[in-house]
Amino acid sequence: MSKVYTIASGKGGVGKTTIATNLAVSLNRMRKKTVVVDADMAMGGIATVLGLDETPVTLHELLAGKGSLEKAIYSTRGVDVLPSGPTVAGFLKADPKKLKGVVDKLTKTYDCVIIDSPPGLSKYSLAPLKNADEVLLVVTPDFPAVQATAKLLSVFAAIKANVRGVVVNRFKKPSFFARLAGAKELVMRNEDIERRLRAKILGIIPEDPTVIESIAVKKPVVVYRPKSPASKAISALARKLIRVS
Repeated sequence: MSKVYTIASGKGGVGKTTIATNLAVSLNRMRKKTVVVDADMAMGGIATVLGLDETPVTLHELLAGKGSLEKAIYSTRGVDVLPSGPTVAGFLKADPKKLKGVVDKLTKTYDCVIIDSPPGLSKYSLAPLKNADEVLLVVTPDFPAVQATAKLLSVFAAIKANVRGVVVNRFKKPSFFARLAGAKELVMRNEDIERRLRAKILGIIPEDPTVIESIAVKKPVVVYRPKSPASKAISALARKLIRVS
């Protein structure tokens, strides 16, 4: 049975797109036929991250009732991608209510559908949440990021979104000297994150310079440096999702 995962966050800049893309590649390598959908229709960047320069048909066209799903899917860097469009005109014509039809078609072909949703709350972020079997919340271990995501809890309850768990990204332990200076208070403890978001932590992705390098060369980090700390953590997360599916 196909599974649809929406990757969500309360604010931008927490690495949600990086998690979505690398998770999709990892699942595909584990023999789960996977597609990643860039549902951030205004500011989507998966095509750029993966080095897709030419995408004549995108999610924008599909949500405007134009083009075919087959022509909107591109294979690159070890995964299939349904990118968001690059233009404001395409964004304004896209109807988020049509996302369900697109996702329903994808579930007939793929074992896993990973949806990268827009950060925060809007009619564009609601559609990916409503169409998910499970939602993964991506946060960095700081209060502003966790608090922004916590504000969405009432929305999750209202639309009956199934929050599977939390992914803590860019985790970095304070150095000994930083702890002496009080920096430990800047990093939220795992139990505090779980309590605030009312969900268990599924994975912790460490701060890893190879992630920045992979973005620069337009390759997922699990492809660029498969043995890096971040790659290993993302692969472990993918295995966990398969086990609980």
